[in-house]
Amino acid sequence: MAEKIKKKPSFFNLRRWNSQRGIEESPPTPTPQPKTSPPSFKQATFPTTRSLSTSSTELKSRKLSAGGIKDLVQCSLCLEVLYNPKMLPCQHTFCFACLKSYVTDSSVISCPICRTRIHIQGTNFIEGLPSNLYIDTLLSMIGIDTGSKVEEAPMTPNTQSVELFAGGVRCSHCKTMCDNSDVTACEHCKLSFCRVCWSQHLEDMRSQLGSILKEINSAASRFEHKTEHHKDRCDHIVEQINIAAEEKINAILEAKMSLLKDVAELKHSGDMSALALKVSLDEAREVATNAMGENKNISDHERVMTFINLHQTTLQLLSEVSKWDVEQFAFDKENFKIESDTTTPCDAESDEPVPDVAKPNDPMESEGSLIHWYRSRNFDPHYMWRKTSRPAGIGVSPWKNHLYICGMDSHSVLVVERTQAKIVTRLSCDDMLCPVQIAFMKSIGEIYVTDKWKHCIHVFSKDGEYLRSIGQKGSRVGMFRSPEGITTDNANNLIYVADTGNDRVQVIDIEGKFVDQYGVSTKPQAIHTSSLWETKEVVCTEFNAPTSVAITNDRVIILDSGNRRVKIYNKQDKSKILEFGSLGQRKGQFRQPEVLAVDPMGFILVGDSGNCRVQVFKSNGQLVRVFGRLGTEPGKFGWISGLHVTKQLDIIVSDTKNHCVNFF
Repeated sequence: MAEKIKKKPSFFNLRRWNSQRGIEESPPTPTPQPKTSPPSFKQATFPTTRSLSTSSTELKSRKLSAGGIKDLVQCSLCLEVLYNPKMLPCQHTFCFACLKSYVTDSSVISCPICRTRIHIQGTNFIEGLPSNLYIDTLLSMIGIDTGSKVEEAPMTPNTQSVELFAGGVRCSHCKTMCDNSDVTACEHCKLSFCRVCWSQHLEDMRSQLGSILKEINSAASRFEHKTEHHKDRCDHIVEQINIAAEEKINAILEAKMSLLKDVAELKHSGDMSALALKVSLDEAREVATNAMGENKNISDHERVMTFINLHQTTLQLLSEVSKWDVEQFAFDKENFKIESDTTTPCDAESDEPVPDVAKPNDPMESEGSLIHWYRSRNFDPHYMWRKTSRPAGIGVSPWKNHLYICGMDSHSVLVVERTQAKIVTRLSCDDMLCPVQIAFMKSIGEIYVTDKWKHCIHVFSKDGEYLRSIGQKGSRVGMFRSPEGITTDNANNLIYVADTGNDRVQVIDIEGKFVDQYGVSTKPQAIHTSSLWETKEVVCTEFNAPTSVAITNDRVIILDSGNRRVKIYNKQDKSKILEFGSLGQRKGQFRQPEVLAVDPMGFILVGDSGNCRVQVFKSNGQLVRVFGRLGTEPGKFGWISGLHVTKQLDIIVSDTKNHCVNFF
């Protein structure tokens, strides 16, 4: 091979390519070379003039780039022009002598290019390899001896001149001019062969078919192994998924059983304390009933002592009834746990007024002026009204500017004249149990009061006359369970009700007919039945005990109390615009928020009852001001139960634990 490398010139020294670029050089004198010597570009014979009989194939081959042909006819082992090229089963071609040296006595070799493993079968394996028809043809076209057995006489000027007048087609392999009938064109190679060369060409193709068949069989075998591996991998992944799913299901079932056990304990504890309190109430009722009867055997002193004891017992029972069920607990779906929180208020963070800031003349001139007004205002109440035991929702009448206060224990709504702070009248009916919130429909002159324990809405006229009741206890549309917050859309005569017990907000008309709802949707969910998993549409809600609702021209604002969030929706398509808030005592966080209100410019005020404060937010949820602390003094709160903002930006807050109404 070393001798072969020395004899071979560089591929790009060919004068043939220089002649293609228009360089006029005299052709070398052709000299015959023995067949056993390796090819050399110096041995190639190139005519000085172009023959008119040059085939189109030769003209096209001369247009190929020098770099592309070099890569094609170069042996990857000796890096010289291929001589006696042989093609391995992987379709890569090398010199015969190079392959003989590369194989030596090995039984298995790897292709130097693609590293395909090839088994050497017999001592004459290399001799039996087929030649590459493309390489043979290309080398023959550019005049390089490929080591074939057919002797080709050197071309002389005489033969070229004869070529001009010779008829027929030249064989691409032996260069013999033949009649058209004696030449066959190969559809694969696009070359022409005489009868003798055509037989050899067919034999070479048949040999290559054997190699192709081996490659097909090898590829089919590899593909079968790959498909088997792919199937095993998929089956293994399915097994892993099933095992992981079973583990997660078992963990969820264990958590479910633990939560159910906790709820059962809470229920049992509540039932036992309720039973004890009920027995005490029955005993007190019996003592009071007996004391009312005339018993001449009882002295006056005993009657007085009975009255005193009964009075003290009644006060204690009333306190215990008021405190019963003070612990608030709800199921947290996101964290899959029961969240408990007592109604004991906290003294959380609050803000002081910003010093040395001039108050704007017109707070509602712009958003910036309103922000300065809230931040610079000193929130000390100018009046505290203490003539009700447990005030809840409050509202100002759009007709006479009277203040309406829901009294949860008095089973009525107090109507107060604001200038003199005097009770004008009461709104009540026989079925009213626990009035919570109030709203007004100015367009038709009606008043709506939600009743938490009666699970309905009481309707009164603006003159205080009882008109009707809307809804009843249930979970279907148009029915309620412990409703609290309420507001009205005067433009469309619609009522928005925070259906707290059903975790939704319902929209009804003035007659109680269902129109729409917020927070409720259906989604597919996997349900396990009889050892099978089925997918069914189930009704779900994103709210957790919503307690208050307010509207603007284009928005619906809902206080999701259980999730400690304020959620804002588009009134037209019910899409959620934004939400803000979280559980905590820092500014912007909530703990048992009960009520909210919206001022004339769309700022949102939230009664953060558990933290004993009122928080003011912009319409985009940005915090503006926090005021109020835990306490009984003016400006401090025990438990915020009602909130209202007038058109003049007066803020009215009811406090159910301090039994008062604050006017700011």
